[in-house]
Amino acid sequence: MRKILLFIVVAFLYTSSYSQEILYNKIYNKNIKTVLMYSGEDDLSLPVWDLGSSKYLTLSFDDLSTEIKDYNYKIIHCNSDWIPSDLDESEYIDGYFEDQISEYQSSFNTTINYTHYSLKLPNDYMRPMISGNYVLQVYESSNPDEIVFNKRFMVVERKTNIEGIVRNMNQTAYFYNDQELEIVVDYFENEFYDINQNLKVQILKNHNWINYLELTRPDLIKDKEFTFNNFSILKFKGGNEFHHFNTKNIHYTAENIKNINFVDNMYHFLLAENRDRTFEDYQYKPDINGLFKIDVTQSDYPETEADYSFVYFTLNMDAPMQQSEIYIWGALTNYDFTEENKMRYNFEQKAYEGRLQLKQGYYNYQYVLMENGKPDFTYIEGNHAQTENSYTILVYYHDFRRNYDRLIGVSEVSSVAH
Repeated sequence: MRKILLFIVVAFLYTSSYSQEILYNKIYNKNIKTVLMYSGEDDLSLPVWDLGSSKYLTLSFDDLSTEIKDYNYKIIHCNSDWIPSDLDESEYIDGYFEDQISEYQSSFNTTINYTHYSLKLPNDYMRPMISGNYVLQVYESSNPDEIVFNKRFMVVERKTNIEGIVRNMNQTAYFYNDQELEIVVDYFENEFYDINQNLKVQILKNHNWINYLELTRPDLIKDKEFTFNNFSILKFKGGNEFHHFNTKNIHYTAENIKNINFVDNMYHFLLAENRDRTFEDYQYKPDINGLFKIDVTQSDYPETEADYSFVYFTLNMDAPMQQSEIYIWGALTNYDFTEENKMRYNFEQKAYEGRLQLKQGYYNYQYVLMENGKPDFTYIEGNHAQTENSYTILVYYHDFRRNYDRLIGVSEVSSVAH
């Protein structure tokens, strides 16, 4: 009897701990590459679907293994903190609770063979019924307990007007070059109960969920208008523009590419060396704020005609960091910090070196210092108030009657006026 009770307690604790786990964008299988999820056909957009609209989200990814696999997917509703909500699947899904990814194509005329999978959501088999945060999980149909990757997306019911203003605070010391925000949320529905106590605003910089800001108390309330302007809290480091390179042409070296080699039936792109930009003056360089776009010269179908190659990164530094690690970072690394994108120091070359296997296209990247598990995005790249950054504003309302966080507004604002 004691053994049975112990088993029940352990099972309960396991279930409870899982339900309290934050679900991140994460790739668990090394053969899975180029996982993208975005709105409609705009592959540079955040994956946000307007509830009940005729719009859709697009998911795509490549599998570099040699065989075609049967992949299934499911969606999990989460609270605003990306911890799974207490809702049953029947409360947020119209249709099947899981389904198969039926759209796939083999790569064409590439040195590295792969299978390209794609999915549109919502579809005839699965449709989210409520707003909020969601995580899409993909797994092999034969092994549902082993998740291949997680991908976050959001469903919004637009009940607010959002105005965001970014002020660039350029100080003499490089580390004080902050960008301050003022946010005004104007809601136009009467259905919200005690909204000033149940409102939550989150701000992302450049689609990055690391170090996002969260606000729960407006600084000014006027009728149905909430203003957030506490600049001691509502600020981000300006950072710097991203480095970039373009591998869409395998025959000619583009900007920031030193040379191209074909070795062991694979293309190798050596990028021009980078250096520590901490104390350099700001220089404007157009970028796409850390994202990437798949592209191939003279191809109408880059999703299956783009090849995979190794790209080599070099960061010149006279001596290695003693208690820190350096990572190649951006959407090209899924905004993650793994062994794959950690750089190694070459004492002979006096430089940090790393390589990534990437699909042909246009890429942004930066170097991030990691110390004691905490990333520093400006230690190597520098910090400037003039930097062009994109800020996404998310407005949540906790509906205590239905017991979930509704996403009632999304807006995006640039730090540079256009």
